Order: sequence, then C-alpha cells, then structure tokens
Amino acid sequence: MNRRRQRGFTLIELMVALVVSSLLAGMILAIFSRMSAAYRGQQQIAGVQQVLAAARATIELDAKQAGLAMSKGFKLAGAPAVARSPIEVVNSSTGPDQIAFFYADPTNQAVVQAPAPAAWTALPSVTVDATGGFVAGDLVVLSRPDLSVAGLKLGEANIASHDACVLQIAPGGVVAGPPSTLTFSTVAPWGRGDSSQCTTPVPGATLIYKLVAHAYRIDPDPLRTAIGPLQWSLTGGLIGTAADSWTDLAYGFTDIQTALQVFDNDGLDTADLDGDGNREWYSGVTQDAVTASALIPPASLLQVSISLVARTDRDVEGIVTAATPQLIDPALPNNNQIGDHPSVALPWAIDPSLPGRIYRYTTFQVDLRNLGVGR
Repeated sequence: MNRRRQRGFTLIELMVALVVSSLLAGMILAIFSRMSAAYRGQQQIAGVQQVLAAARATIELDAKQAGLAMSKGFKLAGAPAVARSPIEVVNSSTGPDQIAFFYADPTNQAVVQAPAPAAWTALPSVTVDATGGFVAGDLVVLSRPDLSVAGLKLGEANIASHDACVLQIAPGGVVAGPPSTLTFSTVAPWGRGDSSQCTTPVPGATLIYKLVAHAYRIDPDPLRTAIGPLQWSLTGGLIGTAADSWTDLAYGFTDIQTALQVFDNDGLDTADLDGDGNREWYSGVTQDAVTASALIPPASLLQVSISLVARTDRDVEGIVTAATPQLIDPALPNNNQIGDHPSVALPWAIDPSLPGRIYRYTTFQVDLRNLGVGR
C-alpha cells in the first residue's frame, strides 16, 4: 500500500485554520455584543420616552382643567379671607420646581336648593337636588358664578368669576332624602367653627362639586435621588403637614421646571422684554408670589409652561448624554418660557470611558382658559 497518498492536514495547517476561525468567531461576537448593547440602549430610551409621555399627559390634563368653577381662586378654612390661586408654584433655583392644580370635577355636582334652617355659620348644611356621587370625607367646592366682571377692553365679553370655597363632607353628612342634604365638617384642617371661608350658599345659584387637587414634585429625599420618583399629592399640598401624603407616580425623573405667563395690563414691558407691555413671562421665584393668592381681575394667569426631565434607569455604554438639558435663557433667567436651571456637565462627559445615562426631556405649554382670560 502507498501511504503517501493518504496524507491529511499538517499541524501548521490546523493551527492556521484555528486562528482564522477564532478571529471570525471574535468578530461575530464583537458585532453581536455591539448590536445587543445598542438594542438594550434603544429599549431604555424608548422606556424613558414612554414614561415622559405618560407623565406629560397626566399633568397636561390637570393644567387644562385648572380653575374650573374657581376661576379667581378658592378659600380655605385656615385663611378664610384670602383666595388661593387655582395654580400654585414653589420655585427652586437649585432643584426641581413643584406645581399644583385645583379645579372642580363637573362629573359630580349638586345644586343648592336651600341652606339649612339653622344659620349657615352654626350648621353648615344645605338641601340639594341630588347627592349621587358624594360620600362622607369628600373634599368639595361650593361655587357661585359671577358674570358681571367687565371684560378686558370696552365691548369685550365679561370675564367669568366665581365665589368659591372648599369644605369636607362630615361623617354621616350625606342624606339621600327626600329631602337630600349635605352637611359639612367644622373641624380643621378643612372646616372651622363659623365656616367663614364660605359665604352663605344661594339657592339655585351655588353649585357643589368634588374638588380635584393635584400637586406634582420630584421626591426631595436625597436617599431616593438615584431612582428619581415623580410624586403627586391628592390634597394638592394644601395642608402643608405629614397629612399631605405624596405617592410615587413614576421613576427616573430628575427635574421639573415651570414658567407662567401673566396678563397684568399695565402697558409696561419690564420683565420678559418681548415688546408686549400687557403680558409677562416669569420663570424664577416671582412665580411663587404670582400664585401665592388669586389675581384680581383684570390681571390673570394666561399660560403655564412645564418641562419634565427623565433619564435611563441604568448606565448605557456608547452614546450617552454629556450634560443635563438647558432649561433657562441666560439672558433672561427669571423671565423666559422654560425655567431657571442651566445645563450641568455630567461625570461621564469628563471621562468618556465611563458608562453613563441617557437624558430626555419634554416641554409643553397650556392655555389656562378656565381662569377667565384667553390669549
């Protein structure tokens, strides 16, 4: 037998084939790893954008309803002589802003037929046309419209104004009747002994609605900064104590910035310098003062601008955000349409070898049509 014809691969040929195969396998694994990382990054970006969109929809809905049936504010038991604004802002120049919206829920309403036989101040109780939808403990708005407030200019339609106050239905305070009655608590924080935050209801003119009071903030607890909870309060932050419970709404948020446009009708363009002397934008601490109490006609809030910032919940390799969004006009830090937070460089921008986060933000403006003045 001729063994020379049965020759196989040599050791060198096998080693060359092994090296080439290893190189090909390494290239395939590298490509797969990059594609997998890119896919995971895109998934996280999509998740951030979905969370931003959901949060925007929730807050935008409240902003559009703000002031319904309480266009010029509402009074509380704690300060019965001062009307609170339907929008309240707590501005921060170093951290996220806080914003609250207040309005009446027209899906639950009743018309006052007559106050209780006893004096209103002694027994805050009313006869109503129906009590459906109301239960003990509900916060409600007593609202009487006033259509006599003159418009902004001669010949324009009158501005809707309301005499509104907030009460809480007392335990056992819902009687289906007949007659149907609602009785209100005289105990703090929502009631007082003389119920002086409310004027005596007018039969056929005063309506009762459920109160919607939603406040939004980012949890200030430094131990929770890493998860970035966006929170809301279903009492609108009105109590100002531990009783104003805050509930996590979403995660991954780093900032809320607000700006307000005010109609002051003074003809002086001293704030935002846009050439309009009757309308001014405020993005700094002036927002606190503007919303500390209800504006007296013809002054009014016209628009609110809200910016939300969120980030991925974990580090992402590859393309990352180098700096937080620029939510300020440096030329007009307190009088722009965005906010008062400058951009801040992020750690991985200094050292590109570090994995980092991806940031996204959304800014939207809402016309406050329920506050009595259009644009």
